[in-house]
Amino acid sequence: MKSIILFALAATVAGCASYQGFQPATPEGYDGPTVNVADQSVPMGQDLAHVFEMTHVDGRRLLSSSIATLQAHQGRGFATAPVALSNELPLRPARLRLQAVTQYAAPLLALRHPTCRVQGEVAFTPAADRRYRVAGRIGALACEVWIEDAETGQPVTDRVAGPGTGH
Repeated sequence: MKSIILFALAATVAGCASYQGFQPATPEGYDGPTVNVADQSVPMGQDLAHVFEMTHVDGRRLLSSSIATLQAHQGRGFATAPVALSNELPLRPARLRLQAVTQYAAPLLALRHPTCRVQGEVAFTPAADRRYRVAGRIGALACEVWIEDAETGQPVTDRVAGPGTGH
């Protein structure tokens, strides 16, 4: 059963990699001030990365770091090429969808190794002249993701949490 689910997930992600319906984080026509929010893709070895990313802003679907990583390592076999994107957000309150995910170089590896995928929405009100990053933790007991101030490391949103990898 797990193999059927993972195969379906791999096929869905592969289909998303070629999907062109992604939108920018800043709405069309907006010309006001923005702040930068950077995703993180943390290499955990040659075949695994932990990805902490923003996938939606106010309902708009963004090109995510996990999809960009999938595209970057196509044809590389069992070696991953982590990609971390960043987005410019308008300087106003927003609803963000965040995600923490283990990303293996090949879906086959996920069958034999611990995985995590947690996602959820948070409210975010950026401050002028600040930089932010999507941060998180993937562990045996819990997987979490949040936005933090890039300079201070202090969380600026609630945490989205889910079950850990179990290992």
